[in-house]
Amino acid sequence: MWFDRDDPSGQGDWETLPQLRQENPGKICPKPLEIHVQTVSGNPVEAGAVIYKSDTTIGFVCKNKDQGKGQCSDYRVRFRCPHDFCHPPQQCWTDWFDHDDPKGTGDWEVVFVLRKHFPGRICDSALQIQARTTSGLPADSVGNQFATLSAAVGLICLNKDQSEGVTCNDFEVRFQCPLDFCNNNACWTPWFDRDDPSGSGDWESLFALRAEFPGQICNKPLEIQALTTCGNSVESTGNEITANDVSQGFICQNDKQKWKTCADFRVRFRCPPEFCTNKICWTRWFNRDNPEGTGDWELLSDLRKSFPNKICDTPLYIDVRTTDSDKPITLTGQKHHIYSPTEGFACLNEDQGGCKCRDYKVRFGCPCDCPPETSKDTYDAKSS
Repeated sequence: MWFDRDDPSGQGDWETLPQLRQENPGKICPKPLEIHVQTVSGNPVEAGAVIYKSDTTIGFVCKNKDQGKGQCSDYRVRFRCPHDFCHPPQQCWTDWFDHDDPKGTGDWEVVFVLRKHFPGRICDSALQIQARTTSGLPADSVGNQFATLSAAVGLICLNKDQSEGVTCNDFEVRFQCPLDFCNNNACWTPWFDRDDPSGSGDWESLFALRAEFPGQICNKPLEIQALTTCGNSVESTGNEITANDVSQGFICQNDKQKWKTCADFRVRFRCPPEFCTNKICWTRWFNRDNPEGTGDWELLSDLRKSFPNKICDTPLYIDVRTTDSDKPITLTGQKHHIYSPTEGFACLNEDQGGCKCRDYKVRFGCPCDCPPETSKDTYDAKSS
């Protein structure tokens, strides 16, 4: 596998092993045997190029200031690894853990502390660690500096190490363990294919999928898997992928492709055991507002007042559709201001480019152990 994490638009092209391992956990062996370097177009290092580092300890570094032409080429690297790394025993990832927050000296997600608070849920000798913010962003994308990020110690982010005025984010971590350690009761959702690349690309984003398939994707997926609709791997298409993760979903943009079009993809998500076994029940539809004022406000707090005892205490999912055509907001082209099972829904007229919001109705997915009154009918403010 080739890695290309940097380009020479700054000080040069830095494909260093620590950063590559942080951004590609588990994909590079601890002690590579060789490093291979070429330009992103597949050519060897140019004659006359001055390379600062190219080894199996540091990785690859090319500095613009060292080049006669003033700038490095854009390079990619790969590493030759021992046979055991290429054909390891099967492994799996634990759940995500978040014990600390950065209100004190920083965010400390240390392994020995996590084991005390989550007994039996982290293997004795974890192989790899992954970190992300509690909102789902990859740890390397938010600009924090880490004192430690390793499978043996865990994650330590110190506020004092950050730029002036910046504090650590709130992180969660998970660990790679032998397969027999992990809970094998997790499950995969069905395959989803809501878009095709006939427009700007193939957008299988989590927000759009949840809006169009309410209640069918867990709130915190553990993994995402993407294939073409023909069943081929993403890598086999040669497409440059904008997003392929559990926080955003899957996005391929046509304008980033060599041939200006993406393949048609489908996705599915692996979800925790409680999602696989728990059933949900849907409330009736609610429509307390219309867009004649500032927009359409179907906030949960207001709905509880207008329709007392009709919505469970802890909704898990929300479904929002137009009152006239029963379309989810993703198919109307309109923007939402709030879309949350714990807050409700809001659409602002000022966000719609000179148009008004459509009139929307909402319903909530609740745990079936406290079933709400369910029906295809709609409660509205005029009939309550």
